[in-house]
Amino acid sequence: MPDITPTLRLHHYELPAMDKAHHLFTALLGALPLASRTALPCLLNNLLTNVRKHFDQEERFMLATGYAGYEDHRQGHQQLVSMLTHFQHQLDIGEDLDPLDLHMQLCSWQDEHQQSWDAPLAQHLRHASCWKAAAKVA
Repeated sequence: MPDITPTLRLHHYELPAMDKAHHLFTALLGALPLASRTALPCLLNNLLTNVRKHFDQEERFMLATGYAGYEDHRQGHQQLVSMLTHFQHQLDIGEDLDPLDLHMQLCSWQDEHQQSWDAPLAQHLRHASCWKAAAKVA
């Protein structure tokens, strides 16, 4: 069995909304290798529901603060939504998915996304001036 812990990382950004959403996502990812084949559809649905809520919130923060990387970051979000939707479709048509394989794919996405996209966004959001400037424009 491969070691899955190197790809399951939890980043703290000192932004409660982001941190809470990432903690929940990481907890759901942590449950994947333990999921039975019958529990897998429900777990994937929970992942999809939670990422959609989190991505909506993050994207609103980006728009409210005039974040320059909004469109590229949003496309990264859409990549995960598409991946999860595809997994759900595979289950719907009766394909047998390996929870550990899904776990590895999703952890890899999470790790790359947090390092490449969420870390710069968090740095941007921690600067109060970006919120004040956007509020004046609105």
